[in-house]
Amino acid sequence: MTDSNAARGVGAHGQLAEIWGDVVSRPQLAKAMLIGALVSVAVYFLALQTIAPLASTPAVGKALAMLGGILGSVASGAICARLFAPKRTVVEQAQTGTAWQTEILEQLELEGGPIGRVEDLPPVVAQEMREVGLYDLFKNYEDRLGAGRKGE
Repeated sequence: MTDSNAARGVGAHGQLAEIWGDVVSRPQLAKAMLIGALVSVAVYFLALQTIAPLASTPAVGKALAMLGGILGSVASGAICARLFAPKRTVVEQAQTGTAWQTEILEQLELEGGPIGRVEDLPPVVAQEMREVGLYDLFKNYEDRLGAGRKGE
């Protein structure tokens, strides 16, 4: 989805919105915010009533209650993560063929000049290129380029 489509999109979980580069369900986001507020405030007031009176000073008691509220926020995050599954669908698909790779090599040559010859590479680099499957791509590209220049 593009940025404009993500903000207005409607999916299986209701209206979708893009927040911090991620796509979320607006209704579930509202529920998560409500859960977060309720749990963190409830834990804060619970700690204020139970732990604060046990503290040596009222300031320490309030600080412990605030720490409890922060722990409540973390707990609410865990609750929401359990309740609301991610909406993202990741699909990995390997592109077959080398047409797109050849286009990239052509673009590199147009923008940066000649890319050189694979025979000129140090043996270590050539071996690494063979291991990752790029040596033949560059060699074939170089051969096609050489055949094209001879035919001109």
